[in-house]
Amino acid sequence: MAADIHWTRFETWLAIAALTLEIFSMSLWVFLKGFSTPTEGDSIGGVVFRGIVGAVALGCAGWFGLKSQKLSTRRAVTLAGVFIGLVIAKAWAKVGVDYSSNLLNWYQQACVLTLLGGLRGVGTRLTMLLALVGGSLATARGKHIVIDIVTRFVSYRPRMVMVIIGWLVSALVCFSASWGFFDHISIENFGARADASAGEKFDAVVSHVGEDFFIARKQLALDLKSTPHILLRGQSYADWLTGKEWNEWVETSGFTERYGKEAVEGLKIPDGDTRAPLVVIPGRGEPRGELINAAYLMFPIGLFIIGLRFIVRTLLALSGHVSVDPDESEEFEHAAHAVEKV
Repeated sequence: MAADIHWTRFETWLAIAALTLEIFSMSLWVFLKGFSTPTEGDSIGGVVFRGIVGAVALGCAGWFGLKSQKLSTRRAVTLAGVFIGLVIAKAWAKVGVDYSSNLLNWYQQACVLTLLGGLRGVGTRLTMLLALVGGSLATARGKHIVIDIVTRFVSYRPRMVMVIIGWLVSALVCFSASWGFFDHISIENFGARADASAGEKFDAVVSHVGEDFFIARKQLALDLKSTPHILLRGQSYADWLTGKEWNEWVETSGFTERYGKEAVEGLKIPDGDTRAPLVVIPGRGEPRGELINAAYLMFPIGLFIIGLRFIVRTLLALSGHVSVDPDESEEFEHAAHAVEKV
């Protein structure tokens, strides 16, 4: 019981973290997209966006900055702030365009987020994670989708038998779907042979995921080198890394040990040239979207965990820790508090 509570607590924090990151990534994409929109010619998107940002900022400043004043005064100042924010949008229309555009392009084209499809790609993967974690949490509390018309009209003992059979069947479906997704992903996304054994398919996935995370680690190392140049100094993401720095980094980052000296020599460029700080893999090129295939593994893993949740809930019901009464919705919280007190 205690393990199930800690498991649920972990998934709750995981869901909160995923939701927070999703909101942040999508908000950041919207802001960078808005501020990087050209404001010259027929394009007015950047001006409109700045007008909205200015109106919200000045309006909120007026409302919260005059808490001690009369309500009528706060309203008047807030409305004035909104109006001024809209009016002055044109005055700062060119502020931050180049910086925001450079930062957005770096996120989309030459950092670890590129391996997941950029900021929008990160939002998509986090949505998938939230859906699966939410399904696991719902199963843990007995809030999953269920047709319980019959069980409401029978006594407790036959209801328990019916509900437990339903949970076990659901677990079997989840496990079967988990393997089905894994089998398909191993073939379509990781190059396993369709007639290979389960062990061979698992080995193919593990091998490719290991390669993916090696690439991700090296890209993160490059991102740490890029951050002061792009975020603090505002240098172009595609020009700050010289050939000399790139060649030295390639030689000292484990590429030689993994791919061989001859392959690494093919990655080098003239010392006087510049390039974007994105990892290049010998024989494959730039690994854009490299982690998307690994992200698809959330489906089989998530379904397998939901299946385990059904098994655990069955054991808890048999041991009397949870009820199969469809109207008893708070038993998990009561049990959790009881364990915490102990």
